[in-house]
Amino acid sequence: MVLTAIFTTFIAVYLDTTFYTHHPVTWSYLFSNPTITPLNNLAYNLHKTNLATHGLHPWYQHALINLPQLLGPATALLFLRPHLSLRLYSAISGVFVLSIFQHQEARFLLPTIPLILSSVNLPKDRFHLRIWAGIWIAFNLIFGLLMGVYHQGGVIPTQVFLSKQPDATNAIWWKTYSPPIWLLNGKNEVLKTYDLMGTKGPLMIQQLRDLATCIVPSTNATAYLAESEGTYLVAPLSATFLDGYIPNQDPGLEFKEVWRYNQHLNLDDLDFGDDGFWSTIGRVIWRRGLGVWRITKPC
Repeated sequence: MVLTAIFTTFIAVYLDTTFYTHHPVTWSYLFSNPTITPLNNLAYNLHKTNLATHGLHPWYQHALINLPQLLGPATALLFLRPHLSLRLYSAISGVFVLSIFQHQEARFLLPTIPLILSSVNLPKDRFHLRIWAGIWIAFNLIFGLLMGVYHQGGVIPTQVFLSKQPDATNAIWWKTYSPPIWLLNGKNEVLKTYDLMGTKGPLMIQQLRDLATCIVPSTNATAYLAESEGTYLVAPLSATFLDGYIPNQDPGLEFKEVWRYNQHLNLDDLDFGDDGFWSTIGRVIWRRGLGVWRITKPC
C-alpha cells in the first residue's frame, strides 16, 4: 500500500510539473523544482493578500451560510435526527478545516454534501415526512433555477459574444467567475483575457486606463468594429462602483455599452455589512445582468 501511494504521488507530481513548466522537464529539474499542487494551494491560501483578490469572508460563512444553502431543509435533520458515523465526522472535520481560510465559497463544500445527506434520518411520521419532502422538492426547484440559470449565468453567453467581436484584443473581467478561455474558439490567440476577480475598484480602473484604446470620432455607432484593437470591460450591472464612471463622468475614460445579458445574478457580491440586508438584496436582484463596455480614452 505504501509503495502504491508513493508511486501515485510521484505520477501526480510529475504530471503537474510537466503541465505548469514551459520547457521540457528533465529528471534533475523534476527533483529540484517539483510542482506539488496541494502544498502550493496551501501556501497560496495562507496569505490574506492572495485571498483578498477573490473576496474575504467571516470565519462562520461556511457553517452558518454556505452549508444551509446547500442542504436546505436537510439542515434541520442534521441537528434533530443525525446518524453519527465516520462519514459525518469526516464532513464536519472538512468544514472545520475549510473555515480556517478567509475565502469561503459554497462550492468548496460540495464534497461534504453526500456525506452529510447519508448521515441524517428522515422523519418517521408519514405526515411530517410528506411535509419535509414537499419542502425538499420546492427547495431544489427554486435553487436549481437560481443557481443553475441565474447565478453567474451571463459568463458563458458573454464569452461567446466576445469571440465574435472582430476588434477585441483585451477583455477585462471584473467581479465574475473566471471566464472559460476555450469558448473563444481560437480567438484567444489575439484576445487577451484579464481575470480581475474581486480586485478593488480603483485598481480595476487603473487597469482600464492602461489598456484603453484611443477614441476615434465617428457618427457610425458600429464603426469601432473595423478598428484593429479594442478593450472591453465585463462586469455585473449591480456593481455600484461603476456608477461614477459609466455615465462618462471621468474625462479620462469613455464607457460605451455594447452588450448585456439580463439572466445574470452576482450572488458573490453580497455586501450586507456595508449596504445592509435589504439594500443589498434589492441591488443584486433589480440591477441583475452582466454588461459589456468598450473602453476608450482621449489620446
